[in-house]
Amino acid sequence: MMGGMRGMGAHGMNVANMDNLTDDTIVGSAYDHKVVVRLMTYIWPYKRDAFIALAAVLVYTLGNVAVPWLILKGITWAIEPGDISHLHIIGLIFVGVTIIHFGANFVQFVYMPKVGQGILYSLRTGMFNHLQELSPSFFHRTPVGRIMSRSQSDVLQLQETFELIVQSFSDILSLVGIIIIMVVIDWQLALVTMSILPVLFFVLGYWQKFARHSFMRIRRAIAMVNGEYNQNITGVRVVESFNRQETNMEHFDELNTEHLNANLEASRYSGALQPFVEVLMGIGMGFGVVLMGGIMVKGGSLDYAVMLVFALYIQRFFEPVRHLTMQYSQLQRAMAAGVRIFEVLDLKPEVVDKPGAIELPEIRGEIKFEDVSFHYVPGVEVLKGINLHIKPGQNVALVGSTGAGKSTFVTLIHRFADVTNGRITVDGHDIRDVTRHSLVSQMSMVLQEPYLFSGTVADNIRYNDENATDDDVVAAAQTVGAHDFIMSLNLGYNTVLAERGINLSVGQRQLLSFARAVVGNPRVIILDEATANIDTHTEVLIQRALQRVLQGRTSIVIAHRLSTVRNADNIVVLDHGELVEMGSHEELLAKKGGVYARLYAVNYNLPTDDDEQSLQGGPSLAPVPADD
Repeated sequence: MMGGMRGMGAHGMNVANMDNLTDDTIVGSAYDHKVVVRLMTYIWPYKRDAFIALAAVLVYTLGNVAVPWLILKGITWAIEPGDISHLHIIGLIFVGVTIIHFGANFVQFVYMPKVGQGILYSLRTGMFNHLQELSPSFFHRTPVGRIMSRSQSDVLQLQETFELIVQSFSDILSLVGIIIIMVVIDWQLALVTMSILPVLFFVLGYWQKFARHSFMRIRRAIAMVNGEYNQNITGVRVVESFNRQETNMEHFDELNTEHLNANLEASRYSGALQPFVEVLMGIGMGFGVVLMGGIMVKGGSLDYAVMLVFALYIQRFFEPVRHLTMQYSQLQRAMAAGVRIFEVLDLKPEVVDKPGAIELPEIRGEIKFEDVSFHYVPGVEVLKGINLHIKPGQNVALVGSTGAGKSTFVTLIHRFADVTNGRITVDGHDIRDVTRHSLVSQMSMVLQEPYLFSGTVADNIRYNDENATDDDVVAAAQTVGAHDFIMSLNLGYNTVLAERGINLSVGQRQLLSFARAVVGNPRVIILDEATANIDTHTEVLIQRALQRVLQGRTSIVIAHRLSTVRNADNIVVLDHGELVEMGSHEELLAKKGGVYARLYAVNYNLPTDDDEQSLQGGPSLAPVPADD
């Protein structure tokens, strides 16, 4: 099976798309219209909370802009004329604005996270569901770390995008409001104080060139660090067995040092920008307000109250500038994260139900291959013109050298891929005309590497049929001969298994895999090298169990150990993608010089009529691109 998936991974449509996915080191633009529009679809279910948060931001921003203006009115209406009778009105208005300002800020901080967390929930749920629908080739070619990066860190980064967009909108609104009010109050002084903006924009553009490189360097460095972590943890037994700890530590230290230096570099750039903004604010305050404003006050063309209010506005003007400066780089990363996430969500499974596909009724297990051919790469046929009739309840064994096409054979039955020529039918139904769910639900597959999930023994057996009762679980375990060892565990069927079931032996894990396969009473069972990695004693137990498990069911068994298939009803021999022989064990052995006879001789180290060819790697045993 693994080989078939490797072949599919190398040439599948979606895998090619995955190879072209946005690189993890790309920072992106600060605004990507496609990402924002796509993000809006995730905000829509939370539109009420989003509207409240946006309204609160608007009210907060207006209050922030209005406070200096109220101070100006208090001075010009009450203090300057000497009539303080109106001062209490201004004071009450000021207090009211302050309360509204505080309330809007509170509402913003309550509802913004509600929307953000809602987006995070929807994205993660959608990503998880979509990943389950993708073809196996995607996962065989795509590194797990890359998938986790998109489904976790990128999703979290994109969730922050909404908050950044709203905050940026608030800051831009504040800037526009402050500029308008300053121009209305005194356009001449406003032009003088705003004369520093071209300098600020020039410096920001120049700064972004270096900051962009720095942020890309950080992403590259953290990707290398995470990759080294994953590699060392996964291969820890190899590391320790070859005493590679010190060498690996030196290599990791180099990567970690690069990550440290990249972050320090980014900190220096960020640290250099903030003081520059402060300097510009000081210039605007000192030159624009104090110097020019003082001259205008002295000349009588400007009221000192206006000069005071301009000083307050200059200070408030640079606060959103500082925010926007820092948000720019965050928005770049968020937009790039959005591109990566939506690229994965846009990938299509290689196998999808055709429009109008029907539900496959309960089957008897009759399978027909009618002139079936299949290729991963056009022109390179993995299976060639296969014609085979598997009768209901028949036990069929697939044998052949590595690369013969055995795993691709069962891959097509399970519809991990569709045939490129001919057709496969189950009980007379072309499997492309029925829903894949209704097909797979009546089949079970046991792989060479038994994979168990974290949870109890009973949960793992019930994995194939969540509606199975406790009695069904016990019956399945008894059928495959796993009941006795399960009862010897500390809590029996309630024993909690570690990740991948590593607290059990390989043989025990495989027995549970067999129990899981039969608990749903499938009509077709596929065994892909299911006994390859177990000891002889466990294999004997499984062989006895198989006699009970496979009785009355259609079964397809792939095995390199020919001892496991000698009792099959029909042995199908594949060679370079072609069906070259078929028959019982005795019939195939009787064919002197046949492919099966040579495989059997090599398997048991027996002499053959063509020893020289076999030893030198004859045609049927020559290494070929693996698909098994």
